[in-house]
Amino acid sequence: MIPSPSYFWIVLPTSPDASEADQYRLMELGASGSLEEEGQPLKVRGFFEDHALWVSAREALNGISGLEWGENPWEDWDRSWRERQVPVEVTPLLAVCPPWVAAPQNIRHVIRLEAKMAFGTGSHESTRIAALLLEKLDLRDKTLLDVGTGTGILSLYPALLGTKLAVGFDIDPVTGPCLKENLELNPVPNGSKAIFYVGTLDAMKPRTCFDVIVCNMIRTEAWPYLDAFLAYLKPGGQLILSGQRVEDQPHWQEWFKKKDVQPSQEVTLDEWWGFVVKTQPGTSQA
Repeated sequence: MIPSPSYFWIVLPTSPDASEADQYRLMELGASGSLEEEGQPLKVRGFFEDHALWVSAREALNGISGLEWGENPWEDWDRSWRERQVPVEVTPLLAVCPPWVAAPQNIRHVIRLEAKMAFGTGSHESTRIAALLLEKLDLRDKTLLDVGTGTGILSLYPALLGTKLAVGFDIDPVTGPCLKENLELNPVPNGSKAIFYVGTLDAMKPRTCFDVIVCNMIRTEAWPYLDAFLAYLKPGGQLILSGQRVEDQPHWQEWFKKKDVQPSQEVTLDEWWGFVVKTQPGTSQA
């Protein structure tokens, strides 16, 4: 009898702050999928189809305390992967669900996507903060730019909340096929439009301006682009910045003072913080 093909897995301990980054690391090492496993400690599991990539990944992760790995019959792959997928309740109004999983009851909005290499299924506090801040704004008939869109959640959700146009972009080329699939899984309502592209902010047409810009990046990544964000906002436009550590608030207070702005909305979850600032009507603050 010919032996059944196998798939391979690696499990490493993580933390709530590092979970998505560790899943992304596994995907970069060649995993075909990854997921978070609850418990003490919290763990992430990567699934590998290619034996050579699995061996290479084990070597790259060698030395991490608590690292586990193994092999299972291929026939268990799809069942194991699908059984471990659960809805993520991003906010009381929004859930992110795999296509084959029933959405939680009493949830108004649902986005369907699978966890893939362009990590980001809404479980991280920074994504939840950004979604909560979006809910606080009146997005009806507004235009929105999502910087570093990843899987597209923060572009697709505004479309459900009423934007007439949401544009999301990411510099990582692996996001392209994922974004195409997620847009097909989540047709936007009539009267709204969602567009994704792989590239940089510079690819935008000159003088293109938006009512809202949302950016879910840590301070050191977002900081160099702040003036550009303000330049792409319409007068009176609103900038949402999530992914900030609470400990970085003094840096932001200095920036608020320099730009003569103050947050109109703020959300804090655990050690993460996000805010909304509004530009003055009829003025440029870049």
